[in-house]
Amino acid sequence: MDSNKKRVLFVYTRNSTFIRGDVDIMSHNFIVTKLVTDNTNPAKQTVALIKQFFYLIFNIYKFNIVYIWFADYHSWLPALFAKITRKRCYIVIGGYDVCRVKKYKYGSFVKPLRGWLARSSMKMSTANLCVSEHVKRVVKRLAPQTPIKLVYNGITFPDSSKTKLPAEGTRNGVLCVAISNTKQSIFVKGIDRYLALAQAMPSYQFTLIGTNPAKAGIDEESIPKNLTIITSIEHNLLSEYYHKSKVYCQLSRRESFSLALAEAMFHGCMPLTTKAGGMPEVSGGLGEIIYALDNDGFDRENRESSIHEAINAIARLSAESEDYAPAMRERVTALFTIGRRERELNSIFFQNNRS
Repeated sequence: MDSNKKRVLFVYTRNSTFIRGDVDIMSHNFIVTKLVTDNTNPAKQTVALIKQFFYLIFNIYKFNIVYIWFADYHSWLPALFAKITRKRCYIVIGGYDVCRVKKYKYGSFVKPLRGWLARSSMKMSTANLCVSEHVKRVVKRLAPQTPIKLVYNGITFPDSSKTKLPAEGTRNGVLCVAISNTKQSIFVKGIDRYLALAQAMPSYQFTLIGTNPAKAGIDEESIPKNLTIITSIEHNLLSEYYHKSKVYCQLSRRESFSLALAEAMFHGCMPLTTKAGGMPEVSGGLGEIIYALDNDGFDRENRESSIHEAINAIARLSAESEDYAPAMRERVTALFTIGRRERELNSIFFQNNRS
């Protein structure tokens, strides 16, 4: 172990692709220690926060940087200890931590104490690292005096030279990939909208991957016959479904970035999204956006007009003869790779490098 390397305390709650990616990035140049705060239920979270407190008392002096994924209950003590001991502290703001949807109890700011802890954490950090311009605008309102950096999520795309795009005319159908196993996530990810759209377009084949109807409270009888639901799948098998699909549809009400949207574009799917969060940043004007869809209901004026707009958009995208696949692949590989994220994080960590 290189004793000259700086030490990073990496704080998070649950393992994920993004967490593993950032751990790998930091391990190239730092000695990384992971501090996990189990928040699967209130009792476990309380115990974990007590353990976190005592860990920080006896160990904070060992670290040069505190790096935290999400501003929440688990971020406040590390941010406070870093501020007291004058350690650099960076918080990745992912979207949920700056959100509030009271109706479905979604977002850190639904609960006043949780929201206060999230905002206070942001204010105490050295900088807040936002995964999209949308998130950056929200954080600027919440913690205007704290530096804010845009660092897009990084995706490990397949080697473009070895991943051929399907020929135009070989694709058909509409695809959505969304992990939705609760009524809350069905609402947030817009799965109810996707089901309504499939119902309204019986001549098109729809596929939904990642949603468990039983867990999410979807009545089996309400699932259209032209919709295939795959509850779970290995990530490396998703490319087969991307390649089969002409249109990728994401009708979310909240979406800070959308990993699946970027992956679908890499594989040549035409994107159809709402204007929610960072999705317009990902699509970059390619495909179509359904502006009639608002944040809460199905549409701004009435349900029928929004369904009609979405139907027309899918028809246009499905009939599109121009091959936009190379442009979409070029966009996502230029902006959203793990390599770019690593370069941007390192430029933040090593500028004004101090202990």
